[in-house]
Amino acid sequence: MLRLLGTLMVGLAAVAILGCGGGKKLDTVPVSGTVTLDGTPVEGAMVVFTPTTGGGAAASGKTDASGRYKLTTRDPNDGALAGTYLVIIHKTEVKDPTAGAVKPGMTGEEAAKAAIEAYEKSGKPEVKAIDHLPKKYKDPGTSGFKVEVTKGGKNEFDFPLTSK
Repeated sequence: MLRLLGTLMVGLAAVAILGCGGGKKLDTVPVSGTVTLDGTPVEGAMVVFTPTTGGGAAASGKTDASGRYKLTTRDPNDGALAGTYLVIIHKTEVKDPTAGAVKPGMTGEEAAKAAIEAYEKSGKPEVKAIDHLPKKYKDPGTSGFKVEVTKGGKNEFDFPLTSK
């Protein structure tokens, strides 16, 4: 009896794991657009769609040299689920004083030593984050962007940012 119960529990666990969406395809639709700042395409910006209701899933994409993005929810460029989204856009660069100190092929010990030496030689500055877009676009409450993704719709959303 215990063996039957154990086998049943293992079987139910396997079904639960498989049913958690590992191989299940989401019902996404393609979403794309362009990001510009004062009329100029923005390269390297992250565009993030955050659902306004429960049950949705966030989607994001990075702009290319022409300012174009394609959203990804789970699989590359699969788009977003239908629904309403608040949109944030940011382009943040992190300045790390130890960047470049660690070289391919170094052991963990060598890499740690090189990073510490680079940090000490650089005067021990802090890691800095530099925003290349106005900060208001990083916050869903102040970005001013709300979109509706629809099945069968065009789902092309352009975001003309301004530096003022």
